[in-house]
Amino acid sequence: MASSFGVVEDKLREAEFFLSKLRDASHMSFEANCYFSAFVSSARSVTFAMQASLKGVPGFEDWYDGAQKRLKTDPLAPFFVEIRNEVVHTGANPLNRVSLDHLHEDLARQLRGDRRHVIVLPNAQLRNSTNLVDAVEACERYFTSLVSVVYECYLAFKSIVDARWHFTEANFRSLTKSFEDALVELGFPPTWAEGIPIGPDAWRALRSQQPPCLVNDLFDRFPWQDNPRSRRVGTTPVGDLVVRWWRMSSWLRTQILYSRLRRFLEMQPENRPNRPQNQRSFAVRGSAMAGVAGP
Repeated sequence: MASSFGVVEDKLREAEFFLSKLRDASHMSFEANCYFSAFVSSARSVTFAMQASLKGVPGFEDWYDGAQKRLKTDPLAPFFVEIRNEVVHTGANPLNRVSLDHLHEDLARQLRGDRRHVIVLPNAQLRNSTNLVDAVEACERYFTSLVSVVYECYLAFKSIVDARWHFTEANFRSLTKSFEDALVELGFPPTWAEGIPIGPDAWRALRSQQPPCLVNDLFDRFPWQDNPRSRRVGTTPVGDLVVRWWRMSSWLRTQILYSRLRRFLEMQPENRPNRPQNQRSFAVRGSAMAGVAGP
């Protein structure tokens, strides 16, 4: 993997920030132009960052080809790509710039006290025709499409881009690796697994060291159809009483692993045991996504 998937989260969050500023900006203001320009640039960078961070990952190119085709059929995505190119390469900003075809419509709207930001977009149904639309609403719809693409990417490559899905028993079993291998990837001595019951709680102890997802709340705002909250990884379909009994019996021993992790992290670097050289350089900052919630 070429770079951290955190750059994708950063760009998505950046686009959301400028969109929120655009909503509050005054009509026909310099600030509104700046926020709109910044939004279209950062929004366009989301897929660029995705390509950079997942370059070389098996299956990504085929998946991304499909994602590109879906975006090309999106009612707004192709137009926003053109707008971004105009903003970046010519400096032209179309926000609140009304053509003669829509001048009467825009004046009537303003006389009614409507001070919303507007933008002229091509009519997808009628050739050589344009529509005067609410700019913020159009940006929100485009942003929703981008969130959907990032969410689908998480679903397809969650064990690669999300540490809390990577460090699961199921994923390591599929890689023919063990809990000790997981400790090594995190830079901890593999001997720490000695005397520890290797079950869901032990794996959860490793995942607890990972930071939260930066765009978790964005995923949570949309009614995704495929929401695996109800099938969290790391659990099994056994009765609640059995699960509680097992957790009670292994709780004390699992705390040993937690305390070892904490002590290791609190140590001064020069006092720590030698860390293995083949530890994994994880390409994420994210974890427990809504809909793809980390186990």
